[in-house]
Amino acid sequence: MRVLLISTPHPLEENPLPPLSLAYLAGALQRDGIEVQILDFLVTRYHPRKLRQKLEEYHPQLVGVTCVTMNYPSAARMLRVCKEFDPEIVTVIGGPHATFTLEETLLRSPWIDAVAIGEGDTTVVELARAVAGDSDIGHVTGIAFADGGRVVKTEPRSLVADLDQLALPARHLLPLARYRALGVPCTVITSRGCPYGCIFCSAHQMFGRKVRFRDPGLVVDEIEMVHRDFGFPQINIVDDTFTVNHKHACQVCEEILRRNLKITWTAYARVDNMTEDLVALMKRAGCDRVLFGIESADEDILKTIEKGITPDDMRRGVRIATDAGLDVFTSFILGLPGESPETARKSLAFADELNNKYGSNYAFHILAPLPGTKLYERADAYGLRILTRNWARYDANQTITETATMSREMAREALALYDEVIESAWKEVRRRAEAGDVQYVQRLQKGESQEFVWKLLQGDVIEKLGKVGAAVLREPAEAEPELARCISRKLAWPLERVQPQVTRLVQQGLLQLSQSTDGLHWHWSDVQQGPEVWGKFSDVYK
Repeated sequence: MRVLLISTPHPLEENPLPPLSLAYLAGALQRDGIEVQILDFLVTRYHPRKLRQKLEEYHPQLVGVTCVTMNYPSAARMLRVCKEFDPEIVTVIGGPHATFTLEETLLRSPWIDAVAIGEGDTTVVELARAVAGDSDIGHVTGIAFADGGRVVKTEPRSLVADLDQLALPARHLLPLARYRALGVPCTVITSRGCPYGCIFCSAHQMFGRKVRFRDPGLVVDEIEMVHRDFGFPQINIVDDTFTVNHKHACQVCEEILRRNLKITWTAYARVDNMTEDLVALMKRAGCDRVLFGIESADEDILKTIEKGITPDDMRRGVRIATDAGLDVFTSFILGLPGESPETARKSLAFADELNNKYGSNYAFHILAPLPGTKLYERADAYGLRILTRNWARYDANQTITETATMSREMAREALALYDEVIESAWKEVRRRAEAGDVQYVQRLQKGESQEFVWKLLQGDVIEKLGKVGAAVLREPAEAEPELARCISRKLAWPLERVQPQVTRLVQQGLLQLSQSTDGLHWHWSDVQQGPEVWGKFSDVYK
C-alpha cells in the first residue's frame, strides 16, 4: 500500500513553515506499516507535470491533500490531475475548509473521492487500510463522500483524547534543507483545542473547545530531536494559545531548562493570560517572541467578535511581555463587523501607540470570513456583505467584504495607510543599517538571504542549473564559483551578492555536490534523515 500526501502551495510570496499536519499524518501511516511519501509544494514551484512525474514514479493507491480556504482551489486541481492520471487512485482532502464545505467540495469536484472531517490522524490510517483491502470506504468513520448526487457522512470520529498516543511527526519525509535555507523555524504543538469562541475563527470548531495537552517531557523530546537531528535552532510552538494553561506552559519551560537546551522559540498567546512570573520563565527557557491577536482597538467591535479582551488588557499584556525582554508581534484585522474608517484609524493609531511605548511590531490583514466560522455562517446577522466566494481571494490581503459603514474602497484606503507606515519603517531600517547599526544590518541581511533562497526555490533554479560542466570535473574546487556565476546570470543579481549566499548554503550542508553517471550535480540536501532517526523516538509514542 502506497500513500502520497501533498502539501499545497500558498498563493502568496511568503516564508512557509514545514507542514506539521502532513508530517503527523505520515507518522501515523508509517507506524501502521503503510508506505508513505510527502510531495511538498510549499518550497518548490508547482507544475502539473511535476505531480504527474511523481505519480509515474511512485504509483500511489491513495493521494491526500490538506488545505486552508485560500489554497483549496489549488488542492482541488491537484487531485484532479491525480484522478486523470489514474482513475483508480483514491483521492481524499482534509483540513478546515473541506471539513466545513462538504457539499461544495464533493459535488462540484467529483474527482475528489472523500473528505476527512476534522482531525485526520486515525482516519487516514483506516482509509488507507480500506483502500489496500479493496473495502468499502463507507465503513471508515470520520469521512464524507458523494453517492448519487448526495453527500454521505459516516459515523463521526471523536477527537484524539490522548495526544501522547499520536505518532511522532515524520519530518524526515519533508525537504527540510529548503526550510533551513529560508531560516524559518520548525513547528511543534504542545496542545490541541481552543477554549475561546472568536466568531472569525474555526479552531474551536475543528479541534474542540476543550484543550488537550501533551506530556511536557514528550514535547521537549520532540523539540530536542528537531534541534539536534534536523538542525533547526528556532522552534515555533503553534498551539492556538500556548499560555492558556499556566501549569502546562510552565512544565514545558522547566523541562527545557532542566535539559539545558540552547534553542529559541516563539509562541501564540493572549494578552489577558500573561503574568510576570510566566513570561519570565518563558524568557529563561528560550522564548524570544510572542504573538498576540489584537484584531481591533474598538471596544464595540471586540465585543461583537467575542474576543473577550479590552484595549487595557492589550496594553498590560504587551507591557508584561516586553518588560521581560520578549519581542512582541500584534495582529489586527480590518473589516470586522462594525468597522468604519474611524474605527480603522483607531486601530492604526493603537498599533502605533503600542509600537512607540513598547517596541511591539504589528501587521494588519483584511477580514476573510472562513467557512466554519460563526461570522461566515451568519454574515447577514452581523451586517457583513460577502462579495465573492472565489476562495483563492481569501488570503487576508484582499478586500472581499463590506460593512454598512465601510465599503471595499474604504478598506483599501485604510490598508494603504498601513502600507505607508510599513514602507516608512523599512526606510528607517535601511537608514540605521547604512549608519552601521549591527542589529539592523543583520535584519537586512536576513531579509536578503530569504529573498535569495525564495527565488531559488520558486524558480527551481538549482534543479535547472545544478549540472556542472565537464571542464569543472577536472577542477572540482571551481564548482561552487561556477554555480554562483550561473545563478547570478539567471537571477540578474550581482555576483558579489550571490557568492556569499551560495557559500553559506554550501557550508551549512544545504546545497551538496554529488557525482552521477553524467557528471557532477548540485542539489538540495533533501535526502532526509531516514527511519533510523525517526525510530529512535517513535517507541515513546506507541
